[in-house]
Amino acid sequence: MDETGRIIRNDKRGSISDVAMPILDRLNIPQENRLKLTTEFTHLFKGPVGSLQELDAYCVHLERKRRQGAGNSRR
Repeated sequence: MDETGRIIRNDKRGSISDVAMPILDRLNIPQENRLKLTTEFTHLFKGPVGSLQELDAYCVHLERKRRQGAGNSRR
């Protein structure tokens, strides 16, 4: 993901600046989880995906009491 975005020219949509922090660091995704997330995403997450705070906001908005996928989001 990161390397592809850095290869794209600066005048093209999707390009990533050379000075930008790597995507996985910005998303707080440990390198060891990257492969698992990209190959098993639909098995890990069946509903909303995001940080625990985002899942909380989502549940409040929909008046849900349970945060589906919170364990995987935490990991």
